[in-house]
Amino acid sequence: MVLIGHSMTQKEKIRRILKKRGAKLYFIGIGGISMSSLALMCNMLGAQVSGSDVVETEITQRLQTNGIEIYYEQKRENIIRASSDMVIYSLSVSPDNEEYLMAKEQGILTVSRAELLSALILDYATAIAVSGSHGKSTTTAMISSALTASGLYPTTLCGAEISEHGGILLGRREYLVLEACEYGGSFLHFCPDVQIFLNLDLDHTDCYASIGELMDAFAKAGSNAKQLCIVNTDDENLSAIVPRINTRVVTFSKKAGSDYRYITYPREHGKYGFKLFFGDKPIGDYPLSVIGEFNAVNAAAAAVLADVLGIDALCATRGISEFRGIGRRLEKLKPVNGTDIFYDYAHHPREIVSVLDALRGAGYQRIGTVFSPHTYSRTAAFFDDFAKALSEFDTAIITDIYGAREARMAGVCAEALVDKINALGGRAFTSDVNNVINYINESKPDCFVLMGAGDLEKIKLKLSQE
Repeated sequence: MVLIGHSMTQKEKIRRILKKRGAKLYFIGIGGISMSSLALMCNMLGAQVSGSDVVETEITQRLQTNGIEIYYEQKRENIIRASSDMVIYSLSVSPDNEEYLMAKEQGILTVSRAELLSALILDYATAIAVSGSHGKSTTTAMISSALTASGLYPTTLCGAEISEHGGILLGRREYLVLEACEYGGSFLHFCPDVQIFLNLDLDHTDCYASIGELMDAFAKAGSNAKQLCIVNTDDENLSAIVPRINTRVVTFSKKAGSDYRYITYPREHGKYGFKLFFGDKPIGDYPLSVIGEFNAVNAAAAAVLADVLGIDALCATRGISEFRGIGRRLEKLKPVNGTDIFYDYAHHPREIVSVLDALRGAGYQRIGTVFSPHTYSRTAAFFDDFAKALSEFDTAIITDIYGAREARMAGVCAEALVDKINALGGRAFTSDVNNVINYINESKPDCFVLMGAGDLEKIKLKLSQE
């Protein structure tokens, strides 16, 4: 019942529908990893879920296996057929999408993924949001591993595959661990109990005009945290916004002067470990099972959170140390004719450099890559940085730019990036799937990595068949 004089907020409307037995929810763009995880979560919680996407994938097939009806043509009549109580859309959906417009015309409550998730958060005793330009998915999964090893079994929503269901682990209601992305200001919808900031680099240039604008958004997101915000102050941009965060701040870094300090050390085959201190008090020693020093930073954030929550240090250490990675984050695939194959989501120059450093640290010398640039705006904004990073590979094969939600930009193309890489002394060329296979078979690099946020599944599938 709505009280006279009380106008329901968007969040109240969402929660009223979610509490309805067998609520019908329709997801536009259901095939993305984050949207599919949220759709599956709602399905597991008792809602009747359906949705649409433009192509059938392993993700959509998984959803169908779980009883979710999916349409592969986004038509107005789908909305009528679904007779939904609420329509949820991803930010990649165009404002002129037929289903989106039809839902609006029909007066159906139409909300973004972030708006739906902000309402779901309220059903959990402690919500932990992980944000940053890099490492969100891995850190989210590490935190989930630490809590699980402590017998807490959190519900987890991740931007990468962490279970047989994809990016979701449906656990208890005590803890919700979620990846909170800055794209489109999504993370500003959340009021988590704990907010974690890993790093801050300008990335989504189609949303943020400058690093200053992005810093403003992070400061607001940090201030939305109900209890505290954990911040990596080794990152200069994050360090600069700490005074602007209007909630309790807990800092961690490699430097003295932060609340928590960690010291990394190399282990075998490119793996690292770290020792964590609170002031001068030792907290634990964490030998990691994943390669790359950047993963020690991600793990340090998870370890700090565990200590702040008062979780048993030995259990948290075991959960973090035994963590073995997630899908598409330096994921090791089946070798091809003696060449080790890796799969990574790296789509920013800093991430590409981190991948190359990690593979070199693991002992590989001749390292080849196929890189799928993601969006024209990002490729244009970081064109020179992309070329410099990719010129360090033994060979860089560049695919067509994956435009996603964007129209083509004049002069921004794979061929131009190849020319720039070669001008810097690198070795690059464009290629189709078959030529990638031929390159690996003929050149036999020590390892080869598929990189980018675009569609690399065809190449992955072809390599798996070799």
